Formats: sequence, C-alpha cells, structure tokens
Amino acid sequence: MNRWSALAMLLAMLLAIAGALALRVPQLAVRPLHNDEAVNATKLAALWAKGDYHYDPDEYHGPTLYYCSLPVLWLAPVTKTAGPDDATLRLVTVAFGVGLILLLLLLADGLGPVAIVWAALFLAVSPAMVFYSRYFIHEMLLVFFTLLTLAAGWRYARSRRAGWAALTGAGVGLMSATKETFVLSLAAMGFALIATRIWNRWRACQAEAGFGAPVSDPAGFGSASHRAGSEIGAPPHTKQALPRHIAIALLAAAAIWLVLFSSFFANAGGLVDSLKTYWPWLHRAGGASPHLHPWNFYLARLLWFHPPKSPVWSEALILVLAAGGGAAAFCNNPALRVQPALARFLAFYTLALTGIYSVIAYKTPWCLLNFWLGMILLAGIGTAALIRVCRSTWKRCLLFAALALGVGHLGAQAWRAAVTQAANPRNPYVYAQTTDGCRQLVARVEAVARVATTGPETVVKVIAPESYWPLPWYLRSLKRVGWWDKIPEDPYAPIILVSATLNALLDEKSSKAWIMTGLYELRPGVYFELYVERGLWEKFVATLPRQPD
Repeated sequence: MNRWSALAMLLAMLLAIAGALALRVPQLAVRPLHNDEAVNATKLAALWAKGDYHYDPDEYHGPTLYYCSLPVLWLAPVTKTAGPDDATLRLVTVAFGVGLILLLLLLADGLGPVAIVWAALFLAVSPAMVFYSRYFIHEMLLVFFTLLTLAAGWRYARSRRAGWAALTGAGVGLMSATKETFVLSLAAMGFALIATRIWNRWRACQAEAGFGAPVSDPAGFGSASHRAGSEIGAPPHTKQALPRHIAIALLAAAAIWLVLFSSFFANAGGLVDSLKTYWPWLHRAGGASPHLHPWNFYLARLLWFHPPKSPVWSEALILVLAAGGGAAAFCNNPALRVQPALARFLAFYTLALTGIYSVIAYKTPWCLLNFWLGMILLAGIGTAALIRVCRSTWKRCLLFAALALGVGHLGAQAWRAAVTQAANPRNPYVYAQTTDGCRQLVARVEAVARVATTGPETVVKVIAPESYWPLPWYLRSLKRVGWWDKIPEDPYAPIILVSATLNALLDEKSSKAWIMTGLYELRPGVYFELYVERGLWEKFVATLPRQPD
C-alpha cells in the first residue's frame, strides 16, 4: 500500500470514527437504565467509593467493565457520594464501541484497505453496534477484546514476534475477565483455525494434482505448499520459537486473569469463583431461565423485524455483503487484495459462532454482537470484492450510490434505535427495558421525601415479588430504603412502593391513613403502586403550585 492509499484509508477511518461518535454520544441519558445497567452501576459505585469489588460467580459477569470505567470517573466531575449519572456510565461502552474501528487497522494488510474502510463504516452505523455501545453492560467490551485477540493473533501469524503473542494472550485474558461466554468465541476460533488448515491443505493437494491454482497461505494457516513465514520475511527459526511464544501468550492471559479476578490481589477467592461460575451458566443455557428463545431469535431481529405500527428494521445489507465476502474468501483471486487464509478463518469463525449462539436456547439480544462482528468484517471483504468486480465507471457509480443509500439507511435506523425510540418495545434491540414511568416514580418519591422532616432519612419500603431493579440505583439518595419480596407483617412506612400484582390495598386497609397516589409502569407490564402517609402527602400537595381558577 503506497503513501497516498494509506492516507486515503486513514481519512476514511477518521470519517467512520466521526460518524460513530455522532451516533453514539448525543443524548446518552435519553433511555432509563436497564435492570442490568443499574446492577452494574451499583457494583461500580461500590468500587468507586470504597474500592470494594468481589467477583460473584452466580449472577454477574467479570470485572473488566468496572475497572475500565474508573478512568472515566476520574476524568468526569463525579463525586463519590452522588456517583455517576446515566450518561457518564455509558461513556465507557461508547469508547469501546468506537475503539473497534481503530482495531481494524491491525488487519489492514490482511483484509486490504478497501475492506477495512467499509468494515469501519458498517461498524460505525450498524444499529445493533450503536445501540449496545450506549448500554452499560459487558457485551461491547467482550466484542472489543475479541477483535483485539483476533487482530493480535493475525499480527503474530504475520510476524512471529513474541510481543504479538503476548498481546494475543492478554486479549484472551481480558475476554475471560469480561464475560463467561468468551469460551464460545474461543471455541469458534479453534474450529476456524482447524477448518482453515484442513481447507488449505486440501486445496494444496488439489493444486499439486493439477486441479486448481496453488493456495496462498503466507500466515502459515496450514498450506502444504507455503510454509509458515515463507512469504513474510519471518526468520527460519520461528518453528522452534513457537512453544516459547505459546507459553508467553498463556502467561499473559493468566496474569490478566490473576490480577482482575483477585481484585488486584485483595480477593483470592475470586480466582476459584471464576471457575465455579460455569456451572450456573451451563444450567441456565440448558433451559433453567426465562430467557429461552427459538433458534432464529437473533437473525429475526437483525434481518427483518416488523412489529405492528412500526417501520421495518433490517441490517440485511450487512448479511448479504458478508455472504459475498465469505464467497470471495474461497475464490483465490489475488486482485481482491485479501489474504485468503485470514478471510477463510473469519468465514469459518463467523459461521461457527452464529451457529453456536443460534443453537443455545438461552438468548438475550445483545449476545448477537459477538457473531455480528464477524459478519461486519466479512461484509467489508464482500464490498471490496464487489468494487473489484464492477470494473466500468458507470457500474461503480451505481454500486457506490447503492452502498451510500444502504449506509445512510443503517445510520438512520441506528439513530432511531439509539435516540428517538431507545426505550420503545417495537425496537428490535430493546429487551425488558425500563420505561419512563420509573423516572416519574423516583422523582415523585424524592419530591415527597424532601418535604418530610426526616428528608433523605425518610423510611421507604419497596415490596415486589418480581425484580424491582433499577430502583435500588435510582433511589440511592435515600438512606433508609428496605426491600421485600412479599408483604411483611408491618408494611407501613411514610412512603411505600408495592407491586400491583400483590393487590395490597394499603389505603383501604389503613382506613385512608395511607393514600395510593399513583400507578407507575416500571417495565412493560410491571406496575408499582405508590402509597404515602396521609399527613405527609397533604404536606407535599401544599407545596405544589396552585392551578389558576
């Protein structure tokens, strides 16, 4: 790649980054925190205020999200008493979502500059990537560290340098410290590596027998006619260094695992817990979970999602181009400027990971990001192949016009998903999303508590058999909040929040000494009744502005 091509690629990447930021940063707080976001926020607040973090193997994921969030809190105007607001929390996942585009540069010599630029554009505007970049959960970090592992592994395959082996191992360690499902990505990588070697050797045998062209394998993925390093200038002793490099990678992964799961050596039990966690997660994946969905759950959301009274949502353009990229990976056309071994590896990897996530019954929509990353990389290859195929000027003009319309359509959907319909159940990426009723409920509780003589020390009782999150996070300014999963013997307090499913009737049972002041929707179909002690409610009402006669 000459200097001008490199400059053009960098400018295009900067444009993609600008577009990614334009879709990810504005109005970060427009959507209330999801249950999972609020749980993560609570754990981060404990780490931020007290330095307290212990990995929990039963219900929660790894520590990277919390430790990676600390620099954001150091730089932002956040106090340890109030904690971060919704927008500040989400800045860390925004950073990792945009960082994916920068990582693509490590693959530039493998996929080619044209494929890299288009992959960057698709990463920038993919509605799924945009929506979950604005989501304070672990998934975007897992996708980032997965791409880091893939890119560093490619760089090692090209150079056989110990530094890249160490970075590959560090990527695996960070994946493991992010979310337990990293093992699925590793399994897909292992399958892809074996499948690529088998394919390359089969094609080499075909070529030697006179049935096809020789197979190019400069990265050493298993061609019989191209030994490791033979076309990339690697020293001849690389095979002897391989065991040492593998050991370096394993040590780097182990070091990350040791430091993070032990909470920087403050919790040795976290190391054991990091291994024990797989039993409960296997139990859930086997069917012991409310999040069970059919095999096409992810693809239905990505390719054609059209609920009543809603426009069609679709990222089918990426899948179609990815199919073309997968086909191009096996055609051995040097004009495509893609390393066939890497392209085939990505094709096998993406196919395997898509199959794994589709087969597992336990599904939450953000998990689709893991295989969608591979689809986007293949879509970049497919777009580059299409541009090469369209040789005439008018064909290329038509192609670029169609691609521009497609990218614009994806960007418009991304804005709709992330901003204008960020909490709408008709959004394919919304899942058990907290409604604005939660914020209204919290605002009313805080307003009532302010007029009480006890202020933030006012006793609040929350009673619900279902999950009451994200209320614990949003009610954190009140110091005396209690939580019950059924109505206690004495349910009364100055302020009471009760699930509507319990049919509490605390106003009637108290002979109107408590007043039911409103019904609020926490999540779709989940309602809470707000009861306030009569005298306190009258005091609050007296502070409200009088309506003109």
